[in-house]
Amino acid sequence: MMPTPAEPPRPVAQRREDVLALLETERHLWLASADADRPHLVPFAYAWDGECLTILTRRTSRTVRNLQGSGLARVALGTARDVVLVDAAPEFIEPEEADERTSALFASLPMDPRRVPGVIGVRLRPRRILAWRSLSEMRDRVVMRDGHWVG
Repeated sequence: MMPTPAEPPRPVAQRREDVLALLETERHLWLASADADRPHLVPFAYAWDGECLTILTRRTSRTVRNLQGSGLARVALGTARDVVLVDAAPEFIEPEEADERTSALFASLPMDPRRVPGVIGVRLRPRRILAWRSLSEMRDRVVMRDGHWVG
C-alpha cells in the first residue's frame, strides 16, 4: 500500500481556530498528572469558558493530590490524527466559594456539587498548547506559549 502524501501544514492561525473550535465543542479530555512514583491518566468531562478548562473531581482523588503536589497538569484532546495537548496550571475551587459564572460551569458537568458531595473544582489555565494533524505540522506545533497565543 502506498503511503498517502503529507497534507500541507495549516497556518498557525488556522490551528488556533481549530483548537478553539475543539475546546468549544468537545466535552471530554484526558488529564495527566504524576507523583514521585508514577504517572496518572484519567478521563474527565470539562467545561470551557473561553479561557480555562474546568473539571470536577473527588477532593480525595489521586489526581487532586498529584496536581496539588506538582502544580502541573497535561491535558489531551482530539484524536491521534488531530492532537491537542495543553499544559496547564491548576487552580482549586471550593464549590461553596464559586462565583456565579463558575457555579454555572459546575452545573453543566456530571459531578455538579449540588448533586455530588465531596467534589472540588479544578480550573486548568493553559500555559502552552500544542496542535498538529500530521508530521508536516510538527515543526510549528506550539500555538500557545506562556499563556499567549502564537501568531
